[in-house]
Amino acid sequence: MADEIVIYKPLADKIIVKPDVRVLSSVIIVNNKEAENMGTVVAVGPGKKLSSERREAMPVEVGQRVRFGTMNDDPKEEYLKFTPINHNGEKCLLMSWQDVCWTEGAQNGN
Repeated sequence: MADEIVIYKPLADKIIVKPDVRVLSSVIIVNNKEAENMGTVVAVGPGKKLSSERREAMPVEVGQRVRFGTMNDDPKEEYLKFTPINHNGEKCLLMSWQDVCWTEGAQNGN
């Protein structure tokens, strides 16, 4: 079967982030094993459903650059739950917006 391109639509408070790929120096050899922790939001869920049948406002938007926490090498000590997915033919991460540490730039006057 040919490779299919899948486009995911996050639910509730989930977002899909395309991590930035780091370009390592070709002059200085660096042994960098640090995971990507910056990326661009490519999809946003509608927000968590509240008891009043309304939805929680999502504080991140598609196109925003975000810094998110990194995952620990030991799964037993890990509290972040990122799920690697192939979204629209690109390597992405599915996560809760609450795993985002900060966003880059101004956000509609906030």
